[in-house]
Amino acid sequence: DKELIDIIKNESDRISKLIDSLSSIDSKLSISSKSYENIHEIIRYSLFKLKQKSKKVSIVENFDPSLPTINLDKNLFVQVLDNLLVNAYESSNFLKKSYIKISTKYSYGETITIPNVKDKKNNNSIMIIIEDNGKGVEKKNIEKIFLPLFSTKKRGSGLGLFLAKKIINDHDGDITINSENQITSVIIKVPL
Repeated sequence: DKELIDIIKNESDRISKLIDSLSSIDSKLSISSKSYENIHEIIRYSLFKLKQKSKKVSIVENFDPSLPTINLDKNLFVQVLDNLLVNAYESSNFLKKSYIKISTKYSYGETITIPNVKDKKNNNSIMIIIEDNGKGVEKKNIEKIFLPLFSTKKRGSGLGLFLAKKIINDHDGDITINSENQITSVIIKVPL
């Protein structure tokens, strides 16, 4: 009976925390302070935390060293990268060939000329790609993956990817997930 009471207590605490986090999503996750940051430093900060986990997986960095700094809320971006990297880590099979690869690159967008405005507007962005060869995401779940409370994990809250998308969207960016042939890629585009 004590085990069941402990389970009920733990689940009640978890549900309470989940409800608290849902009720404060808008207030806690609004962009409070943007600054120009080196995206590689933010990624390496999140990677350092990931490397402290007990099971090891190969981590590959493929960074474009010529990227400019980008104007963003550093704390919120750390939250996004933490969520995405933990998801990649937890989907790993932890075999010798298991990996998580993080790439960055400059993405040239279209140049827009606005009538009666001297300067042209460039839609350039920075891309961050997080790739893993873990369990993957089933096709039927790809469209639901960013919905709040949707999770395929037994102990998942269904908030991680929802919040990641909200934060990226608040930065006028975009996030997509592709999963094919045992390779899952998360592509983030953030405008410069």
